[in-house]
Amino acid sequence: MKRVDHIQAERDGAVLTVRVLNGPYNFLTGAVTSELARTLARAEHRRGVRAVVLTGEVPGVFLGHYDAEELLAGAEAGGMRVPAAAAPGPLRLVGALGRVPGAGRALDRSPVAGIRALLAFHGLIRRIQASDKVYVAAIDGLALGGGFELALACDIRVMGDGGYKVGLVESTLGLIPGGGGSQLLARTLGTGRTLELLLEGRLLGAQEAAEAGLVHRVVPHEDVRREAAAVALRLSQRAPGSVRAVKQAVHKGGSSSLGRGLAMERARFLALASRRSTQEHLRRYAEGVRAHREKTGGDAASFAEDCLPAWLAETGGDTR
Repeated sequence: MKRVDHIQAERDGAVLTVRVLNGPYNFLTGAVTSELARTLARAEHRRGVRAVVLTGEVPGVFLGHYDAEELLAGAEAGGMRVPAAAAPGPLRLVGALGRVPGAGRALDRSPVAGIRALLAFHGLIRRIQASDKVYVAAIDGLALGGGFELALACDIRVMGDGGYKVGLVESTLGLIPGGGGSQLLARTLGTGRTLELLLEGRLLGAQEAAEAGLVHRVVPHEDVRREAAAVALRLSQRAPGSVRAVKQAVHKGGSSSLGRGLAMERARFLALASRRSTQEHLRRYAEGVRAHREKTGGDAASFAEDCLPAWLAETGGDTR
């Protein structure tokens, strides 16, 4: 089978620009996550790289949410409902088995592949936030779910004023964010505004996102990558030890540990994903994405404008 490269990486001096390319919606998948993780792991060991710019390579899309069809397949493969209190057990077991040499590929072909993907995505979040390199998100398009979670994990977020939006819509699927969104958003906005945004599943435009503190600066759409590269180049002059210490002071000293928060979040995500009502929401959403793609040829911007408002107006699943 021919390998598909979803990640493009280009180095310019101390700055590495990493672009994600996966179809018209730029969805995140297990394959994309794995490839991105390998790219960032290599970057961590390159001393000359001092800053990373993360962006998308699909016009009008920064990064999309996790592929709903892959989420549904992973949720259904489990075959049973998992209470939140019981979720940490299988999560720990799969995590431990994944560290056994040679076991990873077998696990990825098993019913626990979804758990593996969840743990891998959280590993990405933690890698970014523990790194001694500065990460800059160049948001020059729609950013939903996991895509926005990756942006939130970055140190600096530059967004273009191009009419697209950002947000976490998981509550409309009967879920909570599974890639760290509840923890990252709460650490950025505080509990009050985080609760509102997560429960509403509302999308924010560039100016509103800036006013809320979700992005650091808004520039004209055509200037996003140029501005992100300039920020990355400037901050690449900071000593790596200083960068790491600043991140540790903010992420660990300023609140409870991100790891503990992520463990809580993924347990609840797994419990919700095992529910039939959530799986039905995922199925309907995936069908809507597929139908829109077949009708329009796959335009993410028109999907966000034509389909998401109606979806967000619905109730998101069984909350019992």
